[in-house]
Amino acid sequence: MVRITLDLVRKRAEHNEGQVSTLEELSLHQQDIEKIEYLHRWCPRLRILYLQGNLISKIENVGRLRDLEYLNLALNNLERVEGLGRCESLRKLDLTANFIIDLTSLMSLQDLPCLAELHMTGNPCTSYRGYRAWVICVLPGLEELDGTRVTRSERLRVLQEFSEAAATVAVDQERAMEKRAKERESCECEVENSAEEDEEDNEKWWKGASSHTPETRLAMHQRLTRQRDRQSTSSTLHNDVRKQRREVRLFTDDGRPLNVNAAKLTFQLTEDEESNCFVLEVNTYRHLDASLVTCDVEPWYVRITVKEKVLQLVMMEEVRPGQATAQRSQVTGHLVVKMPKLAPPRFPSFASNPEKIMPVTRSSTFSSSTSAFVRPSSPEPRETSKQKEQQSSHSNYLEVTERKSSVDYTNIFSTNASTGSVRSGQCCETRRSAVPVRPISPNFVDDPSVPPLE
Repeated sequence: MVRITLDLVRKRAEHNEGQVSTLEELSLHQQDIEKIEYLHRWCPRLRILYLQGNLISKIENVGRLRDLEYLNLALNNLERVEGLGRCESLRKLDLTANFIIDLTSLMSLQDLPCLAELHMTGNPCTSYRGYRAWVICVLPGLEELDGTRVTRSERLRVLQEFSEAAATVAVDQERAMEKRAKERESCECEVENSAEEDEEDNEKWWKGASSHTPETRLAMHQRLTRQRDRQSTSSTLHNDVRKQRREVRLFTDDGRPLNVNAAKLTFQLTEDEESNCFVLEVNTYRHLDASLVTCDVEPWYVRITVKEKVLQLVMMEEVRPGQATAQRSQVTGHLVVKMPKLAPPRFPSFASNPEKIMPVTRSSTFSSSTSAFVRPSSPEPRETSKQKEQQSSHSNYLEVTERKSSVDYTNIFSTNASTGSVRSGQCCETRRSAVPVRPISPNFVDDPSVPPLE
């Protein structure tokens, strides 16, 4: 038997921040509840109560809810209307699709001064002759019955037909009660015979015809419950065996991480040289809930878990787990993980065989605009011969190309031996060797028409 528990009530009271004592509206529909209890103690201020789609066979423990205005008990196993005589504020009562045969049990609602709406559609008593007239006369305060408005003219007319309606209702109700007694006996025999059921009997029972009774509805629920339990047990065993067979190995025996893609996800691992980090982009599903995705970054590997399936990748270099970031795209749903490296960035090394560098002395200054040597603005102090030799031995390396000639360019200018400076107003002159004069050939003809060579 499924009963109402305090945990269930608190779970349904999330809109009231889990406070049960001040709860005014409670929905307990389709919870397979078979008995109403404890609500008058836990929720004394209830104004709206939904209990449709359960297996309740008796209305009880509701009379102390003095503030209750709306009670929904549709799609249950009720056969009588009772236990509501003290609900002073009740305005609407929904008893749709139950098994109410005793129509005279509605007389227990005569003491409810605020009752204005009553829904009885789908009950066996609604097929009685004179049903509507009898209910309107018994409950004079009704404004709406089974979704139809009760007018003043209809009320006056049914008052004249009440005696005839009461007689027909009594006859039809007696027949229905006798039929119900026979159905109850046959259902008890079926329950005894189906105590030990197998798959063949279960399949035969579902394919066969059954009567519309509270016992049949309860038996149907019990069969469905047992079937779900068997399926869950078999699926649990199957999953356990499957997990044992397909156990994913993440590390070797000596503790080294392994590359694993049990989730079968498409990914791309790149290296960002500018930011000095690794970037991992995993193509996760777009509509996947973020609570089903976990990311774990370690110094030498990264692990992404999607729906309990692992994607593990080993890093080529050590990273900083504390500075790693993980973000999901709102457009594609892809997961992007950035992992900064622990080591500093590597710069490109120079050539292994550098070219030879020629020395240039710093004895004078050269002006590129005039191509002439000028005297420096601040004359240097005189130096001794030893200092000059040290200075010439420790020369500056400015040129990058190799020396292709044996000419010493350091001595092409005339300098003053005493000061070591360049003479002002002197330009650079190159020494040219004397060109020998060639004798005139004896066969030379001087033609005046030929212009002279310049």
